[in-house]
Amino acid sequence: FASSSNSPNATGNISSSNNSTPQSRPAGFGGAGAFDPHRNIQEQAGARPIWSVEYYAKFFDVDTAQVMERCFASVIPKENFLDVMQGSPDLYGPFWIATTVVFVLFVISSIVESINAYSAGTPYKYDFTALTFAFGTIYSYAFLVPTVIWGATKYFGCQPDLLDMLALYGYGLTIWIPVAVLCVLPFDLLRWGLVILGASASGLFLVRNMYPVLSRAEAQTSKSILILVVALHGLLALLLKYKFFAYTVTAPSQPPPPSI
Repeated sequence: FASSSNSPNATGNISSSNNSTPQSRPAGFGGAGAFDPHRNIQEQAGARPIWSVEYYAKFFDVDTAQVMERCFASVIPKENFLDVMQGSPDLYGPFWIATTVVFVLFVISSIVESINAYSAGTPYKYDFTALTFAFGTIYSYAFLVPTVIWGATKYFGCQPDLLDMLALYGYGLTIWIPVAVLCVLPFDLLRWGLVILGASASGLFLVRNMYPVLSRAEAQTSKSILILVVALHGLLALLLKYKFFAYTVTAPSQPPPPSI
């Protein structure tokens, strides 16, 4: 906590030792943000109770230009994503991106199944279990998985920031929106290529931006967490492929030839 006093005891650092030199924190996820005990006192003074709506309003304080810039930066990563966010991560983008992915997955799979039903001459009924599966899978990956990774890195002293982690995983789902739309094409080899491309692009985005925080742990620990990140990411890609992109388009049934 900074102080304008000229007293030599006002060091600006909370420590059990007598060292008066402020300790700097590593760059990356450890920057000031949500769940960061080192926020400045002005923000703490204006804080709201965690059960109030006002407490969460600051996490959604972004405009359309910012969200679009972050979406493009997650698909085409020209620079570090934390630099793009400029220390102001949000939950608005991750929430609506995850919701859009769920919606697109359900709509695309429903379109293909309805085409198959029409080609076979049978009535089509919407499979709402697919919507439930998409909801559970995408929201778990967007919010539960980064929370688990945050807890693991926090335990091993990597000083992560939960809001940064949630933003990273949420915006990392952006690539799956065009992939899902293009996977409506009736070519299984093409769909495999699109899924591999989407998984590679989003996986590289995650690893590239998580490396600064993972590197703060011991080599073996950081390697284990990185393997966990990649494994969960690969599992998501396989679930999407076999649940939503594994369909075959049925050829229209031909009427029987007239009897002579």
